[in-house]
Amino acid sequence: NSLDIVCLAEEYKQVIGNFFEVKFAHKYYKKATREILPDSPDNREYAKKKDAQNQVRFINGQSELDLLISDDKVTLISFNQESPYAVVISDKTLVQGFKNQYEALWEKIS
Repeated sequence: NSLDIVCLAEEYKQVIGNFFEVKFAHKYYKKATREILPDSPDNREYAKKKDAQNQVRFINGQSELDLLISDDKVTLISFNQESPYAVVISDKTLVQGFKNQYEALWEKIS
């Protein structure tokens, strides 16, 4: 049971406060994860705290968008301050397509 993440949002706490920590963090931290984050000093420090089960790689740039890929769902989250929203995709073909794209990106930035 793993989770692949592209977390490019830097200002998400301004939009959702501690909602993630209260509602989801306890589930999230129990899973094996691979995270792609913007390359910043804060994110590099965050990555140092991860164990072998939770890997982090970095890319340049950011946007207020997150992508979470689980075994059977893809969640796209926009942290637009005026109109935040999330889209959950459970179509097997689309989920597999997102997994393939994530894998290609993960390998490219290794």
